[in-house]
Amino acid sequence: MHGVLRPRNLTLSLAALFFAAGSLATTAVFQAPGPGSDLSPVGNAHQVIEILQGNQNILWTSLSGTVVAYRVEGWPVSIGDNDLAGSLVMERPQDGSAGVIGFGEKPMTVSFDTDR
Repeated sequence: MHGVLRPRNLTLSLAALFFAAGSLATTAVFQAPGPGSDLSPVGNAHQVIEILQGNQNILWTSLSGTVVAYRVEGWPVSIGDNDLAGSLVMERPQDGSAGVIGFGEKPMTVSFDTDR
Protein backbone atom coordinates (compact mmCIF):
# COMPACT_ATOMS: atom_id res chain seq x y z
CA MET A 1 0.00 0.00 0.00
CA HIS A 2 2.88 2.39 0.64
CA GLY A 3 4.07 1.83 -2.92
CA VAL A 4 0.77 3.19 -4.25
CA LEU A 5 0.85 6.32 -2.07
CA ARG A 6 4.38 7.40 -2.96
CA PRO A 7 3.86 7.92 -6.71
CA ARG A 8 0.57 9.65 -6.03
CA ASN A 9 2.14 11.99 -3.46
CA LEU A 10 5.02 12.69 -5.83
CA THR A 11 2.58 13.47 -8.65
CA LEU A 12 0.60 15.84 -6.43
CA SER A 13 3.80 17.53 -5.27
CA LEU A 14 5.00 18.06 -8.85
CA ALA A 15 1.60 19.39 -9.91
CA ALA A 16 1.63 21.88 -7.02
CA LEU A 17 5.16 22.96 -7.94
CA PHE A 18 4.26 23.57 -11.60
CA PHE A 19 1.09 25.44 -10.58
CA ALA A 20 3.08 27.69 -8.23
CA ALA A 21 5.72 28.39 -10.89
CA GLY A 22 3.06 29.23 -13.46
CA SER A 23 1.23 31.56 -11.11
CA LEU A 24 4.41 33.57 -10.53
CA ALA A 25 4.65 34.69 -14.16
CA THR A 26 2.53 37.61 -15.26
CA THR A 27 1.94 39.81 -18.30
CA ALA A 28 1.42 43.56 -18.02
CA VAL A 29 -0.40 45.11 -20.99
CA PHE A 30 -0.67 48.76 -21.98
CA GLN A 31 -2.97 49.91 -24.83
CA ALA A 32 -3.66 53.18 -26.62
CA PRO A 33 -7.23 54.14 -27.55
CA GLY A 34 -6.22 55.52 -30.95
CA PRO A 35 -3.23 56.35 -33.17
CA GLY A 36 -0.97 58.97 -31.58
CA SER A 37 -2.55 58.49 -28.14
CA ASP A 38 -0.69 57.62 -24.96
CA LEU A 39 -0.73 54.08 -23.63
CA SER A 40 -3.00 53.25 -20.69
CA PRO A 41 -2.57 50.27 -18.36
CA VAL A 42 -4.93 47.32 -18.70
CA GLY A 43 -5.95 45.95 -15.32
CA ASN A 44 -3.16 46.21 -12.76
CA ALA A 45 -0.35 46.63 -15.31
CA HIS A 46 0.68 49.92 -13.65
CA GLN A 47 1.47 47.95 -10.47
CA VAL A 48 3.85 45.66 -12.35
CA ILE A 49 5.53 48.06 -14.84
CA GLU A 50 5.95 51.82 -14.78
CA ILE A 51 6.25 53.52 -18.18
CA LEU A 52 7.18 57.03 -19.28
CA GLN A 53 6.14 57.79 -22.85
CA GLY A 54 7.58 60.09 -25.47
CA ASN A 55 6.70 60.41 -29.15
CA GLN A 56 9.27 57.83 -30.24
CA ASN A 57 10.48 56.11 -27.05
CA ILE A 58 9.07 54.37 -24.02
CA LEU A 59 11.08 54.22 -20.81
CA TRP A 60 10.03 51.33 -18.59
CA THR A 61 10.87 50.15 -15.10
CA SER A 62 9.78 46.90 -13.53
CA LEU A 63 8.10 47.37 -10.16
CA SER A 64 7.63 43.68 -9.50
CA GLY A 65 9.83 40.92 -10.89
CA THR A 66 12.15 40.76 -13.87
CA VAL A 67 10.98 41.48 -17.41
CA VAL A 68 11.93 38.47 -19.50
CA ALA A 69 10.38 39.69 -22.78
CA TYR A 70 8.28 42.47 -24.24
CA ARG A 71 6.18 42.88 -27.37
CA VAL A 72 5.30 46.17 -29.06
CA GLU A 73 2.62 46.42 -31.77
CA GLY A 74 2.07 49.43 -34.03
CA TRP A 75 -1.11 50.63 -35.65
CA PRO A 76 -2.23 49.00 -38.92
CA VAL A 77 -1.79 51.16 -42.00
CA SER A 78 -3.12 51.22 -45.55
CA ILE A 79 -1.04 52.01 -48.61
CA GLY A 80 -3.31 52.38 -51.59
CA ASP A 81 -5.58 49.34 -51.64
CA ASN A 82 -3.23 47.30 -49.45
CA ASP A 83 -4.00 46.92 -45.75
CA LEU A 84 -0.82 46.26 -43.80
CA ALA A 85 -0.40 45.10 -40.23
CA GLY A 86 1.36 47.44 -37.86
CA SER A 87 5.02 47.14 -36.93
CA LEU A 88 5.93 44.45 -34.45
CA VAL A 89 8.91 44.26 -32.09
CA MET A 90 9.59 41.36 -29.73
CA GLU A 91 12.70 41.40 -27.55
CA ARG A 92 14.27 39.89 -24.48
CA PRO A 93 15.92 42.74 -22.59
CA GLN A 94 19.45 42.30 -21.25
CA ASP A 95 18.51 44.18 -18.09
CA GLY A 96 15.13 42.95 -16.89
CA SER A 97 14.67 45.77 -14.39
CA ALA A 98 14.52 48.80 -16.72
CA GLY A 99 14.99 49.80 -20.33
CA VAL A 100 14.14 51.96 -23.32
CA ILE A 101 11.97 50.92 -26.25
CA GLY A 102 12.70 52.98 -29.37
CA PHE A 103 9.70 52.35 -31.60
CA GLY A 104 9.66 55.47 -33.78
CA GLU A 105 5.99 56.26 -33.10
CA LYS A 106 3.40 55.85 -30.38
CA PRO A 107 2.42 52.15 -30.44
CA MET A 108 -0.97 50.47 -30.22
CA THR A 109 0.01 48.01 -27.46
CA VAL A 110 2.98 47.06 -25.31
CA SER A 111 3.05 43.79 -23.35
CA PHE A 112 5.67 42.94 -20.73
CA ASP A 113 6.21 39.35 -19.58
CA THR A 114 7.70 39.13 -16.09
CA ASP A 115 8.85 36.26 -13.92
CA ARG A 116 7.10 37.78 -10.94
